[in-house]
Amino acid sequence: MTTLQTQACSEPGCLNPAAYRTRTKPTWCDGHITSILHRGGLVPLEPFTKPTAYRLTRCTSCGCEAHYRFEYVLDRNKIGEATCRACHWRSWAAEARGLQGGHAKSEPVSEDTAKDHAAKNGYEYLGSLTRPSLPDDPHRVRCLRCGRISAKRLGDIGWGCSCLTNPRRERQTRKPAGSKKKDLLKDSGLAVLGWWDHDRNDSATWNTVTAKARREAHWRCPDCGREFTEKVCDMTAYPSCPDCAVKRRAEWEVEYARLKQTPVAAIPDLLAAWADEADPAMVMVAGDLRVRRFRCPAGHHPRLSPHSFMRAGCPSCRGNATRTQRLEAVAVDPETHTMNREIASQFHPTLNGKIRLETISPDSRRILSWTDAECGHTWQASPREREKGQRPRCPECRSILDSLAYHFPELAAEWSDANPLTAWQVRPSGQTTFVPEWICANNPAHAWQAPLTSRTAGAGCPECRETGKSKVELDHHAAAETIFGSAASGRPVVSEAFKRRARWLVDVVVDLPDGRKVAIEYDGAYWHADKAEIDTAKSVDLLAAGYLVARLREHPLPPLGVTDPGYVEFVVHATAPDAHGVIAKVKDWVDA
Repeated sequence: MTTLQTQACSEPGCLNPAAYRTRTKPTWCDGHITSILHRGGLVPLEPFTKPTAYRLTRCTSCGCEAHYRFEYVLDRNKIGEATCRACHWRSWAAEARGLQGGHAKSEPVSEDTAKDHAAKNGYEYLGSLTRPSLPDDPHRVRCLRCGRISAKRLGDIGWGCSCLTNPRRERQTRKPAGSKKKDLLKDSGLAVLGWWDHDRNDSATWNTVTAKARREAHWRCPDCGREFTEKVCDMTAYPSCPDCAVKRRAEWEVEYARLKQTPVAAIPDLLAAWADEADPAMVMVAGDLRVRRFRCPAGHHPRLSPHSFMRAGCPSCRGNATRTQRLEAVAVDPETHTMNREIASQFHPTLNGKIRLETISPDSRRILSWTDAECGHTWQASPREREKGQRPRCPECRSILDSLAYHFPELAAEWSDANPLTAWQVRPSGQTTFVPEWICANNPAHAWQAPLTSRTAGAGCPECRETGKSKVELDHHAAAETIFGSAASGRPVVSEAFKRRARWLVDVVVDLPDGRKVAIEYDGAYWHADKAEIDTAKSVDLLAAGYLVARLREHPLPPLGVTDPGYVEFVVHATAPDAHGVIAKVKDWVDA
């Protein structure tokens, strides 16, 4: 399938069309893209698709085959560095061992150890890239999920493939009714609303600007009255006046300079809490970054700098105060906690002792016990660890947080078992290396393929939906079900034999017992008056894919002129519809 290129190659003197289009960056034709790869020490082994796609290449120096993005090759070329990571990490490891001298641990890494480590982190081990393989030497691995081949050190393998990165997203693909409303600044309730200059900003800006807008607006400091301009997003994050900021900074510097000359003994509150061996008369409040021992009235013994203790007090007391506030909130609402709700639902009810979920910070490093009700597995991890990187829901099952199954259980019920991943292992807004297959919940005989974003945006079973289908098409589908025994309506058909499009939607598809397939198309006179070329291309593609094609052409549409033993046309009349009769003629033609 070819696309019209409207951009020329950015290489001076080259008139060839570019292989991809861009608005602000240079773009090149396929020949110059290959030249750029050669400059980076690579030979392409796959056709170019887009600059962000991973492309299989071979290194011209060491022969290592791996996938690289064209954008990455451009970045390496800019700094004069070869792209091949196998060459890079071999050189880096040898240099590191040379700098360490005799202290370097040079015991080889066994292949079984490397293979087990790769499998544990979602890779197929393809072999070491050095003989013998020493610590920090690279290994060649293939991601079991996306199939990307790369050269990595064992430490890098431990992070898993970047395709497993699972970002936290508060808002999923599908939005509730009425959610198109923007997060307007005027409705945010932020303190910065008191800074808004209504005299200099027009009413249109006030009514349309969002809280995260990057446009500049006029502001007036509520303290000094200074008028200034600043980006909206910067002010909503941290409102600050240019004059007041300079004044506060100057006051802080004067105060800090005074505290650098003031001993701890001169501050009664600090002296009362002093529990360090050093003489408080010889230790200055500021400027000394060494931690000192204090004792708060509650009996805690924190270690921190005198200036930090004077400004913030005891960190243990602050933490207890925060926990007390949370417990008071829980007394009013038992569901009140700051943890990710999906993670909170996995908090083990018995293995965490007296620890209460409501008192745990989402950023806590405390090791806790968790359990997944879906699989029954139990494991230990900290809340902080669970929200980083791959963000697994169950590390043993390799399910992920914020998955399709968690946010859209009704779609997960239609997820086909034929898919290589489960609905707990894909994100609603993520991309997969395969087009997922779905089984209709209303009629299990309906199976189709559709991307995740299509389903989460609201697309349903193409055969069950009636939107986008005319009454006459539905009547002919009902007649086909009666006469042929079964028929599909609006089925998407994909075949490598197609030339015009990658996918066609067929009005009615009949799967015959002998394995043949019949495509029945209804061409209304009004909608198909100027679509003879498309109708012909669709018929030719379906014939090439092995379908018997029957077109029902409304009078006075002319014949399409397709000549093929598997093709037939029937003239129908909109003023005298006879769905059952015309489908019976199609049945006779098929049988003949």
